[in-house]
Order: sequence, then C-alpha cells, then structure tokens
Amino acid sequence: MRALVLALALLAALKIWVQDSLYRSATEEALVSAYRARAADACAKVAPSTKPAGTPDGAVDWLTALEGRVAVGNPAVPVHFWQFDHELWNARFRQPYLVLTTGGTSATCTYDILADTAEVSRS
Repeated sequence: MRALVLALALLAALKIWVQDSLYRSATEEALVSAYRARAADACAKVAPSTKPAGTPDGAVDWLTALEGRVAVGNPAVPVHFWQFDHELWNARFRQPYLVLTTGGTSATCTYDILADTAEVSRS
C-alpha cells in the first residue's frame, strides 16, 4: 500500500512538472512572437555608436536574430534586492524584458517591454 501511495505521489508531481514546463514554454513563445517586431524596431533605433559591427554600416538585422527569450528583471541595473524603496527596483526585479541574440556578431539586445526601450551590447 505504501508503494502505491508513493507511486501515485510521484506521478502527480511529474504531471504538475510537465504541465508547468509546457505552460512556461508556450507563454515564452507567445511573448517572443508578439514582441519580436517591436523589439527589433527599438534595437534598430539605438544610436549607431552602440551598434555592433554586423554589417558594413554597423546595423544588425534584429528580426532574424537567432535566439529570443523572455527575462524577468535586468541584472545590469545596479540595485540590490533589499533596496525596496529604490526607484529602479521594479526594473531590476519585476519588469519583463525580451532578449534578442544574434549569432555571427554575438550582439545582444535587451528590450524593455513596458518602457519600449532597448539596450544593445556585445559579448
């Protein structure tokens, strides 16, 4: 009887994990497809001096970026988790960002979905 209860508990935990991972992946795909065009436009509008050298004029085609993923919070914002009263706390820990990465130039564009702004960096 104990083995049956453990097996049922294991199956229930497995079911919850599978449903959660499917929900998260589907939600991420929907958000990336919904905001990819806006993110590409915002990344293309960044000043030319900050654009990585992808083409001769320094422009990168962000619509064809290899990878797009959703991130919560921007680790580049200099705020610690105990600074609740800081004006940038939400930007650091709560706001959604769309991160587009290109392959050849290893350029990354972090698009703030709520503020409609972008930041381009090279790694």
